[in-house]
Amino acid sequence: MSDILLLLGAALCALSVLMAIVSLLRTQPPRGAAIALVLGIVLMFSGAQLSQGPFGVETLSGAAQRLVDGQISLSGDADTPTVTAPPPAAPAAAQPSQ
Repeated sequence: MSDILLLLGAALCALSVLMAIVSLLRTQPPRGAAIALVLGIVLMFSGAQLSQGPFGVETLSGAAQRLVDGQISLSGDADTPTVTAPPPAAPAAAQPSQ
């Protein structure tokens, strides 16, 4: 759960920077970007609180790697085993024509 919160917080912070740039180019106050940034920081701090280890850049990269490797389930049910596809069948040997 802490990995998901860390990754969502980092994504929301990165998105808030883009939102701020777009708002400033449109000469509007970046209110939505400020809200997204605050929510992203709150998510990152709550994920760091739930984590057992120290928080750093390595924590974010490790969480992203665990998500890509499939060690983190977004379904929220940790007891459900992950389903993997069966290996592809071996190609059939070509039979000589008579």
